[in-house]
Amino acid sequence: MTVQVFCYPEDALLTGPAELCALAAGLGADAIAVAVRYHPARRWFARHGLVRHSPPGITYFPPAEDRYGRLRPLTVAGEEEIAALRELRDEAPRHGLAFHAWTVVLHDDPVVAAHPELAARTLDGTPTIHALCPSHPDVVEYASALVADVCARFSPDVIELESALYAAWDPSYVISLELAPLTGMARAMAGQCFCGACVRLMEELGHDPAELRDLALAGEGAPTLRTVRAHGVRRVMEATAAAAHEHDTAVRPLIFDDPDMAALQGSGPDAFAPADRVGLGCGTLTGDALAARYGGLAALAGDRPLLASLNWSPDRTGGRLADDVRALRGVGAADIALYNLSLVPESALPDLAAAARAAKEG
Repeated sequence: MTVQVFCYPEDALLTGPAELCALAAGLGADAIAVAVRYHPARRWFARHGLVRHSPPGITYFPPAEDRYGRLRPLTVAGEEEIAALRELRDEAPRHGLAFHAWTVVLHDDPVVAAHPELAARTLDGTPTIHALCPSHPDVVEYASALVADVCARFSPDVIELESALYAAWDPSYVISLELAPLTGMARAMAGQCFCGACVRLMEELGHDPAELRDLALAGEGAPTLRTVRAHGVRRVMEATAAAAHEHDTAVRPLIFDDPDMAALQGSGPDAFAPADRVGLGCGTLTGDALAARYGGLAALAGDRPLLASLNWSPDRTGGRLADDVRALRGVGAADIALYNLSLVPESALPDLAAAARAAKEG
Protein backbone atom coordinates (compact mmCIF):
# COMPACT_ATOMS: atom_id res chain seq x y z
CA MET A 1 0.00 0.00 0.00
CA THR A 2 1.31 3.43 -0.91
CA VAL A 3 0.54 6.75 0.78
CA GLN A 4 0.22 10.10 -0.91
CA VAL A 5 -0.40 13.59 0.39
CA PHE A 6 -2.21 16.37 -1.43
CA CYS A 7 -0.81 19.89 -1.46
CA TYR A 8 -0.81 23.19 -3.37
CA PRO A 9 1.85 25.13 -5.29
CA GLU A 10 1.44 27.99 -2.81
CA ASP A 11 2.71 25.66 -0.08
CA ALA A 12 5.79 24.96 -2.17
CA LEU A 13 6.31 28.72 -2.45
CA LEU A 14 5.82 29.28 1.30
CA THR A 15 7.71 26.24 2.56
CA GLY A 16 10.22 25.80 -0.23
CA PRO A 17 9.88 23.04 -2.84
CA ALA A 18 12.71 20.91 -1.46
CA GLU A 19 11.58 21.42 2.13
CA LEU A 20 7.97 20.49 1.28
CA CYS A 21 9.12 17.28 -0.41
CA ALA A 22 11.34 16.49 2.57
CA LEU A 23 8.38 17.04 4.89
CA ALA A 24 6.14 14.71 2.87
CA ALA A 25 8.81 12.01 2.68
CA GLY A 26 9.56 12.37 6.39
CA LEU A 27 5.91 11.73 7.23
CA GLY A 28 6.08 8.45 5.32
CA ALA A 29 4.51 9.47 2.02
CA ASP A 30 5.44 7.70 -1.19
CA ALA A 31 3.90 10.31 -3.50
CA ILE A 32 3.01 13.96 -3.49
CA ALA A 33 -0.09 15.05 -5.43
CA VAL A 34 0.06 18.74 -6.31
CA ALA A 35 -2.76 20.85 -7.70
CA VAL A 36 -1.80 21.91 -11.21
CA ARG A 37 -5.33 23.22 -11.81
CA TYR A 38 -7.88 24.08 -9.15
CA HIS A 39 -11.31 25.48 -8.40
CA PRO A 40 -12.13 28.67 -6.45
CA ALA A 41 -11.27 28.41 -2.78
CA ARG A 42 -10.11 30.38 0.23
CA ARG A 43 -7.42 28.22 1.83
CA TRP A 44 -5.95 28.59 5.31
CA PHE A 45 -2.31 27.54 5.33
CA ALA A 46 -2.15 26.76 9.03
CA ARG A 47 1.58 26.06 9.22
CA HIS A 48 2.28 29.54 7.87
CA GLY A 49 -0.67 31.44 9.39
CA LEU A 50 -1.66 32.75 5.98
CA VAL A 51 -4.73 32.79 3.73
CA ARG A 52 -4.38 32.24 0.00
CA HIS A 53 -7.22 32.54 -2.51
CA SER A 54 -7.39 30.49 -5.68
CA PRO A 55 -9.54 32.07 -8.40
CA PRO A 56 -11.83 29.89 -10.53
CA GLY A 57 -10.04 27.68 -13.01
CA ILE A 58 -6.58 28.63 -11.75
CA THR A 59 -3.96 26.93 -13.91
CA TYR A 60 -0.44 26.68 -12.50
CA PHE A 61 1.28 26.53 -15.87
CA PRO A 62 1.07 28.55 -19.10
CA PRO A 63 -1.22 26.58 -21.47
CA ALA A 64 0.50 25.47 -24.65
CA GLU A 65 -0.50 27.72 -27.53
CA ASP A 66 -0.96 24.89 -30.03
CA ARG A 67 -2.54 22.30 -27.72
CA TYR A 68 -6.16 23.41 -27.51
CA GLY A 69 -9.14 23.72 -29.83
CA ARG A 70 -12.19 25.82 -29.15
CA LEU A 71 -11.68 25.80 -25.36
CA ARG A 72 -8.53 26.61 -23.41
CA PRO A 73 -7.68 27.57 -19.80
CA LEU A 74 -8.15 31.29 -19.19
CA THR A 75 -6.88 31.89 -15.64
CA VAL A 76 -3.14 31.41 -15.17
CA ALA A 77 -1.21 31.64 -11.89
CA GLY A 78 1.59 34.11 -11.25
CA GLU A 79 5.19 33.46 -12.17
CA GLU A 80 6.23 32.68 -8.57
CA GLU A 81 3.64 29.93 -8.13
CA ILE A 82 4.44 28.48 -11.55
CA ALA A 83 8.16 28.42 -10.74
CA ALA A 84 7.54 26.83 -7.33
CA LEU A 85 5.47 24.05 -8.91
CA ARG A 86 8.12 23.43 -11.54
CA GLU A 87 10.83 23.17 -8.88
CA LEU A 88 8.68 20.91 -6.72
CA ARG A 89 8.22 18.58 -9.65
CA ASP A 90 12.01 18.39 -10.04
CA GLU A 91 12.55 17.85 -6.32
CA ALA A 92 10.01 15.06 -5.80
CA PRO A 93 12.12 12.15 -7.16
CA ARG A 94 15.16 13.38 -5.22
CA HIS A 95 13.18 12.65 -2.06
CA GLY A 96 11.90 9.28 -3.25
CA LEU A 97 8.45 10.65 -4.07
CA ALA A 98 6.30 9.92 -7.10
CA PHE A 99 4.75 13.06 -8.57
CA HIS A 100 0.99 13.15 -9.15
CA ALA A 101 -0.68 16.00 -11.02
CA TRP A 102 -3.98 16.84 -9.28
CA THR A 103 -6.09 18.34 -12.06
CA VAL A 104 -9.56 19.89 -11.82
CA VAL A 105 -10.98 19.26 -15.27
CA LEU A 106 -14.54 20.44 -15.99
CA HIS A 107 -15.14 23.01 -13.23
CA ASP A 108 -13.90 26.31 -14.62
CA ASP A 109 -16.06 29.41 -14.22
CA PRO A 110 -14.19 31.62 -16.76
CA VAL A 111 -14.37 28.96 -19.50
CA VAL A 112 -18.08 28.42 -18.74
CA ALA A 113 -18.66 32.18 -18.91
CA ALA A 114 -16.88 32.32 -22.27
CA HIS A 115 -18.89 29.37 -23.62
CA PRO A 116 -22.28 29.43 -21.85
CA GLU A 117 -23.78 27.06 -24.39
CA LEU A 118 -21.48 24.34 -23.03
CA ALA A 119 -22.53 24.80 -19.40
CA ALA A 120 -24.03 21.96 -17.42
CA ARG A 121 -27.60 22.66 -16.31
CA THR A 122 -29.74 21.73 -13.36
CA LEU A 123 -32.98 19.81 -13.81
CA ASP A 124 -35.04 23.01 -14.21
CA GLY A 125 -32.80 24.06 -17.13
CA THR A 126 -30.78 26.71 -15.28
CA PRO A 127 -27.16 26.83 -16.49
CA THR A 128 -24.50 26.40 -13.85
CA ILE A 129 -21.81 29.05 -13.59
CA HIS A 130 -18.98 26.64 -12.85
CA ALA A 131 -19.36 23.34 -14.72
CA LEU A 132 -18.92 22.25 -18.33
CA CYS A 133 -21.18 19.43 -19.51
CA PRO A 134 -19.23 16.39 -20.75
CA SER A 135 -21.98 15.43 -23.19
CA HIS A 136 -20.53 18.09 -25.54
CA PRO A 137 -17.79 16.76 -27.85
CA ASP A 138 -15.94 20.08 -27.50
CA VAL A 139 -15.76 19.52 -23.74
CA VAL A 140 -14.37 16.01 -24.18
CA GLU A 141 -11.77 17.44 -26.55
CA TYR A 142 -10.90 20.09 -23.95
CA ALA A 143 -10.45 17.48 -21.21
CA SER A 144 -8.14 15.48 -23.48
CA ALA A 145 -6.09 18.55 -24.44
CA LEU A 146 -5.77 19.60 -20.82
CA VAL A 147 -4.49 16.17 -19.77
CA ALA A 148 -2.07 16.08 -22.70
CA ASP A 149 -0.76 19.52 -21.75
CA VAL A 150 -0.27 18.54 -18.10
CA CYS A 151 1.49 15.31 -19.06
CA ALA A 152 3.76 16.96 -21.63
CA ARG A 153 4.77 19.65 -19.14
CA PHE A 154 5.19 17.64 -15.92
CA SER A 155 5.57 13.97 -16.90
CA PRO A 156 3.58 12.93 -13.83
CA ASP A 157 3.49 9.35 -12.64
CA VAL A 158 -0.27 9.69 -12.17
CA ILE A 159 -2.75 12.35 -13.20
CA GLU A 160 -5.51 12.69 -10.59
CA LEU A 161 -8.71 13.82 -12.33
CA GLU A 162 -11.09 15.83 -10.16
CA SER A 163 -14.46 16.91 -11.62
CA ALA A 164 -14.16 14.76 -14.72
CA LEU A 165 -17.80 13.65 -14.24
CA TYR A 166 -21.20 15.27 -14.71
CA ALA A 167 -21.77 18.09 -12.26
CA ALA A 168 -23.05 17.22 -8.79
CA TRP A 169 -25.84 19.21 -7.20
CA ASP A 170 -23.68 21.02 -4.69
CA PRO A 171 -19.87 20.96 -4.93
CA SER A 172 -18.19 22.04 -1.71
CA TYR A 173 -17.09 25.34 -3.23
CA VAL A 174 -20.56 26.34 -4.56
CA ILE A 175 -22.93 27.68 -1.90
CA SER A 176 -26.60 26.74 -2.13
CA LEU A 177 -29.11 28.90 -0.26
CA GLU A 178 -31.94 26.58 0.74
CA LEU A 179 -34.41 26.96 3.58
CA ALA A 180 -35.70 23.44 2.98
CA PRO A 181 -32.57 21.62 1.78
CA LEU A 182 -32.95 18.82 -0.73
CA THR A 183 -32.00 15.38 0.48
CA GLY A 184 -31.57 11.89 -0.92
CA MET A 185 -32.73 11.16 -4.45
CA ALA A 186 -34.37 14.58 -4.82
CA ARG A 187 -30.98 16.19 -4.29
CA ALA A 188 -29.32 13.82 -6.74
CA MET A 189 -31.99 14.41 -9.39
CA ALA A 190 -31.98 18.21 -9.01
CA GLY A 191 -28.53 18.37 -10.58
CA GLN A 192 -29.43 16.36 -13.68
CA CYS A 193 -28.56 18.08 -16.95
CA PHE A 194 -30.87 17.97 -19.97
CA CYS A 195 -28.98 20.40 -22.20
CA GLY A 196 -29.04 19.95 -25.97
CA ALA A 197 -25.96 17.72 -25.94
CA CYS A 198 -27.42 15.52 -23.20
CA VAL A 199 -30.67 15.23 -25.17
CA ARG A 200 -28.75 14.12 -28.26
CA LEU A 201 -26.81 11.56 -26.23
CA MET A 202 -30.02 10.17 -24.75
CA GLU A 203 -31.54 9.85 -28.22
CA GLU A 204 -28.40 8.15 -29.56
CA LEU A 205 -28.75 5.59 -26.77
CA GLY A 206 -32.40 4.95 -27.66
CA HIS A 207 -34.08 6.88 -24.84
CA ASP A 208 -36.85 9.49 -24.90
CA PRO A 209 -35.36 12.64 -23.28
CA ALA A 210 -38.78 14.12 -22.44
CA GLU A 211 -39.84 10.93 -20.70
CA LEU A 212 -36.57 10.76 -18.79
CA ARG A 213 -36.93 14.36 -17.68
CA ASP A 214 -40.48 13.75 -16.46
CA LEU A 215 -39.25 10.75 -14.49
CA ALA A 216 -36.42 12.81 -12.99
CA LEU A 217 -38.87 15.52 -11.93
CA ALA A 218 -40.81 12.79 -10.14
CA GLY A 219 -37.63 11.49 -8.48
CA GLU A 220 -37.57 8.39 -10.65
CA GLY A 221 -35.68 6.99 -13.65
CA ALA A 222 -32.30 6.75 -11.91
CA PRO A 223 -31.20 3.43 -13.52
CA THR A 224 -31.59 4.78 -17.06
CA LEU A 225 -29.98 8.10 -16.20
CA ARG A 226 -27.04 6.30 -14.61
CA THR A 227 -26.53 4.37 -17.85
CA VAL A 228 -26.63 7.56 -19.93
CA ARG A 229 -24.22 9.40 -17.64
CA ALA A 230 -21.83 6.46 -17.52
CA HIS A 231 -21.73 6.44 -21.32
CA GLY A 232 -20.87 10.15 -21.35
CA VAL A 233 -18.18 9.77 -18.69
CA ARG A 234 -16.66 6.81 -20.52
CA ARG A 235 -16.00 9.10 -23.50
CA VAL A 236 -14.12 11.48 -21.20
CA MET A 237 -12.17 8.59 -19.68
CA GLU A 238 -11.25 7.18 -23.07
CA ALA A 239 -10.04 10.56 -24.33
CA THR A 240 -8.07 11.49 -21.22
CA ALA A 241 -6.58 8.03 -20.77
CA ALA A 242 -5.42 7.99 -24.39
CA ALA A 243 -3.78 11.41 -23.92
CA ALA A 244 -2.08 10.36 -20.68
CA HIS A 245 -0.92 6.97 -21.94
CA GLU A 246 0.94 8.63 -24.79
CA HIS A 247 3.17 10.06 -22.04
CA ASP A 248 3.32 6.83 -19.98
CA THR A 249 1.15 8.44 -17.31
CA ALA A 250 -1.57 6.59 -15.39
CA VAL A 251 -5.03 8.13 -15.03
CA ARG A 252 -7.05 8.11 -11.82
CA PRO A 253 -10.49 9.78 -11.73
CA LEU A 254 -11.60 10.88 -8.26
CA ILE A 255 -15.11 10.47 -6.80
CA PHE A 256 -16.01 12.71 -3.87
CA ASP A 257 -19.77 12.36 -3.42
CA ASP A 258 -22.11 9.81 -1.86
CA PRO A 259 -22.69 6.66 -3.96
CA ASP A 260 -26.15 7.65 -5.23
CA MET A 261 -24.94 11.05 -6.39
CA ALA A 262 -21.71 9.62 -7.80
CA ALA A 263 -23.65 7.09 -9.89
CA LEU A 264 -25.82 9.87 -11.33
CA GLN A 265 -22.65 11.80 -12.14
CA GLY A 266 -21.65 8.89 -14.39
CA SER A 267 -19.47 6.82 -12.08
CA GLY A 268 -19.59 3.11 -12.84
CA PRO A 269 -17.47 0.11 -13.82
CA ASP A 270 -18.02 0.63 -17.54
CA ALA A 271 -17.35 4.37 -17.31
CA PHE A 272 -14.04 3.84 -15.51
CA ALA A 273 -12.85 0.87 -17.57
CA PRO A 274 -10.40 3.02 -19.62
CA ALA A 275 -8.86 4.45 -16.41
CA ASP A 276 -5.93 2.81 -14.66
CA ARG A 277 -7.11 3.41 -11.09
CA VAL A 278 -9.98 5.10 -9.23
CA GLY A 279 -9.86 7.35 -6.16
CA LEU A 280 -12.64 7.37 -3.57
CA GLY A 281 -13.20 10.41 -1.36
CA CYS A 282 -14.07 9.27 2.16
CA GLY A 283 -13.63 12.67 3.82
CA THR A 284 -13.92 12.75 7.61
CA LEU A 285 -16.21 9.71 7.88
CA THR A 286 -15.19 7.05 10.34
CA GLY A 287 -16.39 3.68 11.63
CA ASP A 288 -19.52 2.23 10.02
CA ALA A 289 -20.14 5.40 8.01
CA LEU A 290 -16.66 5.15 6.49
CA ALA A 291 -17.19 1.48 5.61
CA ALA A 292 -20.54 2.26 3.97
CA ARG A 293 -19.15 5.14 1.91
CA TYR A 294 -16.11 3.18 0.79
CA GLY A 295 -18.15 0.10 -0.07
CA GLY A 296 -20.75 2.06 -2.02
CA LEU A 297 -18.14 3.94 -4.04
CA ALA A 298 -15.98 0.85 -4.55
CA ALA A 299 -18.92 -0.86 -6.25
CA LEU A 300 -18.88 1.95 -8.84
CA ALA A 301 -15.18 1.57 -9.56
CA GLY A 302 -15.22 -1.92 -11.03
CA ASP A 303 -11.96 -3.83 -10.87
CA ARG A 304 -9.67 -0.78 -10.85
CA PRO A 305 -7.11 -0.50 -8.00
CA LEU A 306 -8.63 1.80 -5.39
CA LEU A 307 -7.25 4.78 -3.51
CA ALA A 308 -9.13 5.94 -0.41
CA SER A 309 -8.76 9.62 0.46
CA LEU A 310 -9.12 10.58 4.13
CA ASN A 311 -9.35 14.10 5.54
CA TRP A 312 -7.54 15.08 8.70
CA SER A 313 -9.73 17.06 11.13
CA PRO A 314 -9.07 18.48 14.61
CA ASP A 315 -11.09 15.71 16.29
CA ARG A 316 -9.52 12.95 14.22
CA THR A 317 -6.39 12.20 16.21
CA GLY A 318 -3.52 10.13 14.88
CA GLY A 319 -4.92 7.03 16.56
CA ARG A 320 -8.35 7.42 15.01
CA LEU A 321 -6.91 8.24 11.61
CA ALA A 322 -4.61 5.21 11.81
CA ASP A 323 -7.53 2.96 12.78
CA ASP A 324 -9.48 4.17 9.76
CA VAL A 325 -6.51 3.45 7.50
CA ARG A 326 -6.30 -0.08 8.91
CA ALA A 327 -10.00 -0.56 8.29
CA LEU A 328 -9.61 0.51 4.67
CA ARG A 329 -6.64 -1.81 4.22
CA GLY A 330 -8.85 -4.61 5.48
CA VAL A 331 -11.52 -4.02 2.83
CA GLY A 332 -9.09 -3.83 -0.07
CA ALA A 333 -7.88 -0.26 -0.53
CA ALA A 334 -4.64 -0.36 -2.52
CA ASP A 335 -3.53 3.20 -1.72
CA ILE A 336 -4.23 5.91 0.84
CA ALA A 337 -4.34 9.66 0.25
CA LEU A 338 -4.16 12.08 3.17
CA TYR A 339 -5.93 15.39 2.66
CA ASN A 340 -4.37 17.90 2.92
CA LEU A 341 -0.73 18.46 3.84
CA SER A 342 -0.91 22.16 3.00
CA LEU A 343 -3.85 22.78 5.33
CA VAL A 344 -2.84 20.68 8.35
CA PRO A 345 -1.31 22.60 11.27
CA GLU A 346 2.19 21.81 12.51
CA SER A 347 0.78 20.16 15.63
CA ALA A 348 -1.14 17.62 13.53
CA LEU A 349 1.76 16.41 11.40
CA PRO A 350 2.32 13.44 13.75
CA ASP A 351 -1.29 12.39 13.00
CA LEU A 352 -0.44 12.12 9.29
CA ALA A 353 2.71 10.17 10.13
CA ALA A 354 0.67 7.75 12.27
CA ALA A 355 -1.72 7.18 9.38
CA ALA A 356 1.17 6.55 6.98
CA ARG A 357 2.67 3.99 9.37
CA ALA A 358 -0.68 2.23 9.68
CA ALA A 359 -0.89 1.95 5.91
CA LYS A 360 2.43 0.10 5.76
CA GLU A 361 2.06 -2.24 8.71
CA GLY A 362 2.63 -5.93 8.04
